[in-house]
Amino acid sequence: MRKDAILSQVFFARIQAVDALARIGRGEPVDAELLKQTSAALDGASLQYGRAATAIAYGAFAGLLRIASTLVEWRQAILDASEGSERLLRSAIERYRLWCNEYGEKSEAKALLDASTNLPLMASIADFEALCRGLGGVPLPIGVFADEVFKVRPRSDLGEEAATQPEELLVAFLKFQLGGQPAADIHHLVPREMHDMEIEVRVSRWPENATHLILTPVSAEPRSTYDLSEFRFAKPSGKPPFTLVQQGRAILQVAQGLKARPFEFKYAAAFQPASVEQPVAIVGHRTLLVEGIDVRSNPITGYSAVDQKIMAVRDTLRREGRASAQELSDVLELLTVLGNMAGRAVQDAEFDGVWSEDRFQEHVRKELRRAPRIGSDLEEHPKAAGGITDLSLRGIVIELKSARERIRTMEDCQAYVEQAASYAVAKGKRVALLYVLDCSPKDSAPWPAADGVAILRSAPPAEITVVTIVVQGNITRPSQLSR
Repeated sequence: MRKDAILSQVFFARIQAVDALARIGRGEPVDAELLKQTSAALDGASLQYGRAATAIAYGAFAGLLRIASTLVEWRQAILDASEGSERLLRSAIERYRLWCNEYGEKSEAKALLDASTNLPLMASIADFEALCRGLGGVPLPIGVFADEVFKVRPRSDLGEEAATQPEELLVAFLKFQLGGQPAADIHHLVPREMHDMEIEVRVSRWPENATHLILTPVSAEPRSTYDLSEFRFAKPSGKPPFTLVQQGRAILQVAQGLKARPFEFKYAAAFQPASVEQPVAIVGHRTLLVEGIDVRSNPITGYSAVDQKIMAVRDTLRREGRASAQELSDVLELLTVLGNMAGRAVQDAEFDGVWSEDRFQEHVRKELRRAPRIGSDLEEHPKAAGGITDLSLRGIVIELKSARERIRTMEDCQAYVEQAASYAVAKGKRVALLYVLDCSPKDSAPWPAADGVAILRSAPPAEITVVTIVVQGNITRPSQLSR
C-alpha cells in the first residue's frame, strides 16, 4: 500500500511538470506558482528513493523547474512590455550557473544538462519555449523506495573491488525550518533582526578520514544582503545512517519593496578535509524563499494592520498564479491608495453622512489620479461585457458600491462579486477589485480597517478573485455612543 501511494504522488508531480513544460513549449500560459509547487513535490519525493542516482535526477529536475518558473514571469513581463524583464532573466541565468555548479559533473543529471545548455544564451520567448520542450522530453528513472530496496549479492565474476564497493554517499534534508516554518513556504523576516533556523539531515555513511560535514548557504543574491549560518557537524559515533540536528541563525541585511521577489537561498554539502571522498549526493528540499519587508520603516499605506492584509493578498495571488507580474503590480498600486483611504475613513471619519455612488466614485477617482504611478492611466467608465465599469487601471477593474445597509461581515459583499467578476472576464483578467462604502447609520464602534480587506471568489466556472475592501462611512462620533 505504501509503495502504491508514494508512486502515485511522484507520478502525478512528474506528469504535472511535463504537462506544464509542454504547454509552455506550445506558447500557452502557465502559472509560475504551479512550477514551484511541482518542484517542491519532486524534492519531497526524492527523500524516499533508495538509490542516490534516482534522487539526484529528481532533485536536478526540480531545480530546473524553479528556474523555469522565473522565466515564466520573464515571458509575461516581455508580453506586457513591463519593467523588470531583464532583471528576471539575469536572475534565472545566475541561478542556472549555481545549478550547473551542483549538478554539472553528475552523470545522473547529464541529460538535463544537455537539454538546458542554451539557457544562458536565451534571448527570446521562442528560445524559452524550445528549452521547455527539451526539458519535458528528458526521461527520468523509476526509483525503488528506501524501505523496499532489495539486497543483491555481488557477482563473483565482477572481482573483489566491485564486491566491496561502498554504499553511495548521500545527505538527505529531512527537516529545514526558519522561524518554525518549513522551507517549502515563503518566510517573512523582519530585516536586521535575528531569526532562528533548524536543520535535520540524514547521512548514509561517514567517509573514511573525514572530520566534519559542512552545510553552506549559496545564493545568486549579493553576499552583503544576508547572513545565514553555516552548519558544521563533527563525526558522529555509532553506526550509519546518522541523523544530525543543529540550530542556526538568519539575518536579512536589507529591506525589500512590496513588489520584489523573495530572496532565494540553497544549502550545499561537503565533507572536510577536501581530500576525502567527494562529491556528496544531496536530496530533499533545501531551498529557502525569504522575504524582508519592513512595514515599520517603509510603510505601504501608513496603517500597519492594513499593510499586513495587503501583503497577505499579494502572497495569495502569487501562490495561486491568479495574476501576471504586471497585473499583480497594478493591483498592488491600487491597493496602496485604496487601503490608505480605508484607514483614514476609520481614523478621521472622512465619509460623513450618506454618500451617493456617483459622489463616492468622484472622490475615489481623484485620490487615485494623485498617485504618480496611476495618474492618466486610470480610466473612468470603460465598457466591458456589455456594461459600463466604474474605474479601470490597465484592464484591472475597480467596481464601486455605496451600501445603505450595514455590512457586518465581508461575506455581505458577496452580492456584488459577480458583477465585478463579469467585467474582469471581459477584460481578460482573473482579478478584480471591489470597493464598498458602508454608509449605514452606526450605533456602535467601527471595526478595524484591516478587517475590511479580504479576498472573495466568483462562482464557477469563472472563479475570478475579487479583492474586496470595505470603507466605513457615516461613523458616529465616540461621544455620541455614550449611554
